[in-house]
Amino acid sequence: MVDKAEKQARLQGRLEPEIREFRDRMRTLVLATVDDEGTPNVSYAPFALREDGYYILISELARHTKNLLANPKISLMMVEDEQGCHQLFARKRLTFDARPERVTRDTPEWQAGIAALHDRFGDTVSGLSGLADFHLFRLVPLKGLFVKGFGQAFAVSGDDLVDVLHLTDGHKPVATAE
Repeated sequence: MVDKAEKQARLQGRLEPEIREFRDRMRTLVLATVDDEGTPNVSYAPFALREDGYYILISELARHTKNLLANPKISLMMVEDEQGCHQLFARKRLTFDARPERVTRDTPEWQAGIAALHDRFGDTVSGLSGLADFHLFRLVPLKGLFVKGFGQAFAVSGDDLVDVLHLTDGHKPVATAE
């Protein structure tokens, strides 16, 4: 008989590579931010992943940057492309609540984040990082969700990004009156 811990270990062993492959294939994050009055905004940004979080370089002219500077509540999502998915109602996605941290210019953290972005996106990053209105943020994932499809949602921790726990409460049909 397989105990709960062994079942969890098998599930993690199977899902961890799938989550990493999905995440590593993505080049942009969808960002959900909130302004200081609680008005939500959704946008996106190219990112680079380092061991300490997701790095984005964004302009203070953009609404999402103003929101991050005023209110540090953020959620991020990577989502399967519409063209390649099997079912639009159940696109594969990875979401996280995250803590944004503004990275101070000309620090070792700034240099490492910019280098990671440059490695992924080339010389555009060099130009943007030289503009005074662009800020580097590290988005530290706290807790998340990996959805593979209908009835296949898995809680994901923020520390190693793949501590998987299967969510067992599923969809329930509408009761019909007879």
